[in-house]
Amino acid sequence: MYNNVRWLSRGNVLQRFVDCLEEIRLFLQNESKIEQYPQLMDIMWLLKLVFFTDVYQHFNELNIKLQGSNKTVIVMMDLIRAFEAKLYVFRNDIITKNYKYFPNLKKNIKDLDAQEKRNEEKVIDGFISIMYSLIKEFSARFSQFKELSETYNFIMYPDVISFDKTGLVSIRLVGN
Repeated sequence: MYNNVRWLSRGNVLQRFVDCLEEIRLFLQNESKIEQYPQLMDIMWLLKLVFFTDVYQHFNELNIKLQGSNKTVIVMMDLIRAFEAKLYVFRNDIITKNYKYFPNLKKNIKDLDAQEKRNEEKVIDGFISIMYSLIKEFSARFSQFKELSETYNFIMYPDVISFDKTGLVSIRLVGN
């Protein structure tokens, strides 16, 4: 049965799938259909699944914070800047192999056997590359807002920031 999942809930759907993975495998084995889904037994594919599940969860958190009434553009930009900084933290978390911000990945990496540990480095390098791409794309997506940062600062602190730094054009009305 086809069901179009909205973007905001995709992370939640992935999380539910990961949470029920053992039950799904057991069901497919009982129905003798596990051979039709070999990726469910491929640990490297599963590592990618749980990595993207964790990433989607982080994006869902940001999206929820950006929603709602009474949010000014300044508040939203602060949330976006904070998330951009978090992307660097997430990348470093993978580089150091702490996986503090990737709980599903951490759980599945602990379950790797010796044979799979050898392939772990290659997959982790791929995750680091993906995080670099996310940082680059996220930065590019919101680059226009960075250009307006002085304007936002002027709105928040008009007595501290010079109007000339905002890039706004002042209009003078000339009388007769």
